[in-house]
Amino acid sequence: MRRGPADPDEVIVVAPRQRSPEAAQLLTRMLSLDGEFCARPVLDVDRLLDLAQERLGPLTFGADNALDLEGIRRLAESIARDPGYDDLGRYMAGYYVYGWIERYVQFAQDLAEVPEIVDVPVARPLFLIGFGRTGSTFLHHLLALDPQARAPRLWELQEPSPPPRPETYATDPRIGRMRAQSEFRAAVMPDLHKIHEFDVEAPEECQLMMWHGPQHMILGLRSPEYWHWFRTLDLPQLDALCAGYKRQVQHLQLFHRGGHWLSKSLAHAHFLPVLFRSFPDARIVRLHRDPCQIIPALASLIAQLQISYTPRIDFHDLGRRTLELFEHTTERMMQADEQASSTRVVDVVFDELIKDPLATIRRIHAAFGDDLAPAFESRLRQRLQMETPSRRFKHVYTLEQFGLTRAQVMARTEHYLSWVERRTGARLCRS
Repeated sequence: MRRGPADPDEVIVVAPRQRSPEAAQLLTRMLSLDGEFCARPVLDVDRLLDLAQERLGPLTFGADNALDLEGIRRLAESIARDPGYDDLGRYMAGYYVYGWIERYVQFAQDLAEVPEIVDVPVARPLFLIGFGRTGSTFLHHLLALDPQARAPRLWELQEPSPPPRPETYATDPRIGRMRAQSEFRAAVMPDLHKIHEFDVEAPEECQLMMWHGPQHMILGLRSPEYWHWFRTLDLPQLDALCAGYKRQVQHLQLFHRGGHWLSKSLAHAHFLPVLFRSFPDARIVRLHRDPCQIIPALASLIAQLQISYTPRIDFHDLGRRTLELFEHTTERMMQADEQASSTRVVDVVFDELIKDPLATIRRIHAAFGDDLAPAFESRLRQRLQMETPSRRFKHVYTLEQFGLTRAQVMARTEHYLSWVERRTGARLCRS
């Protein structure tokens, strides 16, 4: 972190190269608070599952459990064999895996106790699919102003059980616990909060409620064997995972519902081949921007998260993996044209969204045959007229920093660039 020469009040934030001693000390102290966890084999999923059931109660097994647990084992085994992790990093990765197992057990128990969860309607959900720096968070927050939208908040995604209730939605004790976690994360990764805002009561990406997908890589884990496992799942397996996500959407809306579910997650792109099986009337908005901007920005953000797991970051390896993620994700995006008619999918280009967000939202609604309700438009105008505070932090990154070149990225994404230009008329990446 250093001050920029042009503006003495602006702090430049760059990707960290290694974990700081202060961060290591904080992480070690956090792990020491859970002696039972530290006493278990760090990446033994079965032993961690036993611990979760000792604390929370038994898990009822079924066909879906087998697939989900297989994926969690692949994730843990990949981490255990990766030399890029040190002992502290493996314990942190194990703690991450254990958190997913705990939520999994709690959800299964809720579903067993309240089987009518699967009857909760999920009508005309709206899914936003876009990488970081495409304006996806900006658009998500604007669309969440719709009184009819049910956009999940960070606190309920992180701790979804029991299902939230409307009468305590603003005072739920989980909000306070999530604030404490956010403060700890800011202490360990201070630069992360300067380039990506975290508000525990704001709409957040619902990849935190998906058991499997690219989110594990995005959240800082190196797990190539798991990534290969997920990418090579057949359609019935993808369908089972997507149906599991739908049950979690129903779970969160058991008591606190809206007119439609509003979700943002890059992971949705990987479920596009089966998404309409679980959500027959789904509406999809895909966001696009120059990949030469997106890829280094995402790699730099992942580096901030990765310092919890590795003492030093291999920038070139991170650049390669981020480009690969972009390629596979955009391939799934393009497949949506084969799965749905043009009336079910809208493409939004970053420059147009930033230039006139209200017009963009009107276009989205019109494409789906909806009117912009007066109450929603009023909220939009008020939000857009609010003065934007001056930024004190500038996120700086380059392709070369991550071992990539503009020519290389353009060549690897040529099919995607041509496809976006055919659909929108926009040239995202100019030579």
